[in-house]
Amino acid sequence: MKRYWILALLIPFTALSISIYYATASEDHKPDYYLKTLAGQEQEGSHIAIQGQYETDPITIQTTGSDYSDEHQSYWQKLDSSYYYLEELGGLLPEHRSFMRGKRNVNAFFEDEKVIGYVGSESDFDLEKGQPDILDIALYDKGKKKKSADFQVKLKKDKNEFISIADVQVKEQTMKLLVAYQHRTETNPRLYKDAEYHLYTLDLDKRSVVDHQLIEPAAPPENRLRTSTTNVWSSDQIKANRYAIFDRITYKDDAEEDTVELRSKEIVNREILVYDIWNGQLTRIQNEPMRNLLLNAKTDELTIRQVGGELYITKLSDSGESQVLRSDLNGNVVKSDVKLALQDVQKEWRRTGMFQIVNNRIYMYMSGKGNPGVAVAELETGKMVYQGVIERKDNLEIRNLMIDHLSIK
Repeated sequence: MKRYWILALLIPFTALSISIYYATASEDHKPDYYLKTLAGQEQEGSHIAIQGQYETDPITIQTTGSDYSDEHQSYWQKLDSSYYYLEELGGLLPEHRSFMRGKRNVNAFFEDEKVIGYVGSESDFDLEKGQPDILDIALYDKGKKKKSADFQVKLKKDKNEFISIADVQVKEQTMKLLVAYQHRTETNPRLYKDAEYHLYTLDLDKRSVVDHQLIEPAAPPENRLRTSTTNVWSSDQIKANRYAIFDRITYKDDAEEDTVELRSKEIVNREILVYDIWNGQLTRIQNEPMRNLLLNAKTDELTIRQVGGELYITKLSDSGESQVLRSDLNGNVVKSDVKLALQDVQKEWRRTGMFQIVNNRIYMYMSGKGNPGVAVAELETGKMVYQGVIERKDNLEIRNLMIDHLSIK
């Protein structure tokens, strides 16, 4: 009887919440922002979408104006968009809502024209019991069958290790799982040592693990030297990619505790590792221009990113010289190494933040002085081809606006 009483209260409360949502949404008057062209042709900025929040409402700003997704979304769509805020996952939602339910880790997804794959792991960690060693595998056949399959596999780990899924790849009836392992430190059980990466091979017919390899072990501290290995971000996070790329840094560390703060450390060596997950080959790509950039740039100025079959090492400095080095993943060939002409842009805004590399151009979010904006440079020459600033169409002061992402449409 108690259950029905609660249900009787819950139904009108939910209906009232939805009606209030629609009423307040229709009454709100939100400012209209746009990207105003300062230099270059306006068409150069027409395919830039600046995404963020005005107060708590999602907003997309372009040269034509701003769009609040809440204004043309239902109550349930709004809940979905807040949960699947990443474009890669939001794009899967309309056709695969049932399969997507409860899945949000973009690193644990794979999608091609045939299948969607997902690997779920328990993220909560009990200091006494440790993290579970079971992974939940979910597959959706996009072909004629249009059905999903679920099963579990067990990994090799002890209770002092924390695991996270770094990448998932599927080819025919084989799944490759890139898993990051971190060990708890001896001095503080709430801190973790640098990650090491393992590759698991799953037979999807047998629904079991058939191979397990340690790609690159975490190097033990030696003569006050430590090594940190991190997985490099790819622009097509959920698509097919045969490579796993790692940024490996060796640095001096005189700290007594097992903590890592690379900004203040003296870097001894830095190299890029490329692992072909389908043939098991590990390659160190290194050349003189790459080595100079990796060792001489500050760690907080440098970004390493895979875009298609190429590797981009980008140095964006707020005061000094900025640079983009483009290399082929199949060898040690530097395709281009260009200095960016950012001096005037730096005077205008001061800080260079997030960026995207698309069609051999770099799109940079600028901030720090005045209204935020966007600068675009051509990577063949390093020359600026566009500058724009965010303005309100009513010319009032910009307030309560936060930017968190650039998209190139």
